[in-house]
Amino acid sequence: MELPTSDEERLSLRRDNTLGSEYERRMEDYSRYFDHASWLVSINLGWDPGVHLQTCGHHLHLDCLKSYLLSLRSQQRQQSIAVDRGEYWCPLCRQLANSVLPLSPQLGESAAMVRSRPTSLPSMVSELTNFLKENPPNTVQSSLSEAMVKAMEDMTNSVQHKYKNKPWATTHQSQSLFQFVSSIARSNLEVELVQRGGSLCTCPGVGLDLPPSLIPKRSCIVPLLHVLAMHGRLLACWTAWRSWQDVSGVCEPGGPPTSLTPLEKEVPILLRDPSALLTQFILLLPLHLDQTYFSSVVKVLYNLLYFQVLVQLSCHMAESERSHWRNKVAGVDSLEAAMAMIVHHLEQSQLYQLYMEEDEASNSLPSTKGKDLDIQVQRLCLPFLRIASLLRHHLYDQPLPEVSTPQSEFVRLVYYLELVTEGMDWKRFNAAVALNWAGDGSTLVASWCEQYAVFAYNSQVAARNFLVDQHITWHQPRLLRLPQDYDKIFQYYHRRQCSQCHSVPRESSICLLCGTLVCLKENCCKQHNMCEAVQHSLDCGGGTSMYLVVTSSYIIVIRGKRACLWGSVYLDSFGEEDRELKRGKPLYLSTGRYQLLEQQWLAHRFDHTNKKWVWHRDAL
Repeated sequence: MELPTSDEERLSLRRDNTLGSEYERRMEDYSRYFDHASWLVSINLGWDPGVHLQTCGHHLHLDCLKSYLLSLRSQQRQQSIAVDRGEYWCPLCRQLANSVLPLSPQLGESAAMVRSRPTSLPSMVSELTNFLKENPPNTVQSSLSEAMVKAMEDMTNSVQHKYKNKPWATTHQSQSLFQFVSSIARSNLEVELVQRGGSLCTCPGVGLDLPPSLIPKRSCIVPLLHVLAMHGRLLACWTAWRSWQDVSGVCEPGGPPTSLTPLEKEVPILLRDPSALLTQFILLLPLHLDQTYFSSVVKVLYNLLYFQVLVQLSCHMAESERSHWRNKVAGVDSLEAAMAMIVHHLEQSQLYQLYMEEDEASNSLPSTKGKDLDIQVQRLCLPFLRIASLLRHHLYDQPLPEVSTPQSEFVRLVYYLELVTEGMDWKRFNAAVALNWAGDGSTLVASWCEQYAVFAYNSQVAARNFLVDQHITWHQPRLLRLPQDYDKIFQYYHRRQCSQCHSVPRESSICLLCGTLVCLKENCCKQHNMCEAVQHSLDCGGGTSMYLVVTSSYIIVIRGKRACLWGSVYLDSFGEEDRELKRGKPLYLSTGRYQLLEQQWLAHRFDHTNKKWVWHRDAL
């Protein structure tokens, strides 16, 4: 999106069409139709904002850390860091830090790997069920466990109050906290994916065309997973193994049948986020599982994802297109058979009857050609495959596959994740060949559809709305595109009124994330004793925002409790800044500087690259 410089452009700028706002709406809808104990463990939160961890990679003993922090507290003047909030400088590299991530002795080559003995997928699924039942939490008190608790407290304290004040956060505390814990793992994997350009393609020019320097030199995903797993097992007060059985379709002998019980208040399997389930199962299973077990988890969840995508695409079809698939033989071995099964089961719930006329008139419907439909399926399955590949890469220290083109990313990832192990001709390859069933796939898919049909019978509109936009391909985060000439910005914004106080600010400042005009350092728009720019940084950027001050052309960065003067991204013809616009020279956008600003934002490096921070004391 571009920064609007006219009233027409401003009308077309949408600020609510973000991943964070979409999941916020989805959580509100889920809480309206489903039991809190069920939906809280069906999706992730933390998109706006989340908790991200990065490390400088240096190590120190816990006792040495305590002595070091005591020495910092004893110093009379520490104006640059908040020692009382746990901040300190790394003793080796002098980078700012606010927590310590404990390293478990189980990490590394000395870890005891849980080896796989079964060979077939059904037996592997049964073994995983036993692991979920028999993996007790570690309740032994030690200095390591205390350090892990302290690290979790630091992550919890960094979250904004708007999530802590949600009604379900107190009524269903265990599920809410577990959702928070598993969402931290998901958020850090998503951030790494953003820093890789939004995909796992290794060729230049793909995705955001970001330099490799955005990827952290030292990853802390595995130590983070150990901390999250310890707390996740303490909070898992429900039978997670039953969710695993519902997804896999394999039950113990003498156990409940594979068909799902149609409980109206439970989130249907077809609405549960496969990536959220993946992080939950990984945290609740032993972290040192053999790689074969991990592949089995991914195989089971890919089956669910594949049929979720087909159900979503079927809701976008016109009746004539669904009739084309209805005449096929139902099954789970091919795209044609799978779509026929879905249409056959869901049309009985009258899910397709709603808005049929609008569907007939739509111009963006899936094609009845199997190849075109399979391309859409692969595109919507890629986000899950990327997260699973990053998890495998970190947990088992395996290099990611070489992906030369975006068209080959799906193929390379399904082979990397061992969803497909046999070579085949490119013309025969499709998304359905990656399906692996531990039991009777047709019976399992039919039970998923029957469960959703019960929900659709009672809430037809909600059932359709949940499916239509369940899997969306989002654009990668980026700053607003700025015009080349600074005069366009100055002429449009320097006399523009604030939308809250309806007065012209003395220092008009524009948020580079959403384009909102705020009153900088003024009391007219203060809320809860906090000035507008600081409050907007919390609402829009999770505590981090960049503002272009119109009257000076400078960039101000707000990062938590601090702020700094970053510099200007507009230079004159000689490549010099015009501070406070005193010289009156024409200014032009410096593409290199603006890219540097965006890269520091995406890489979470403001704290390490900018040294002249001041405490803003909520006065900006």
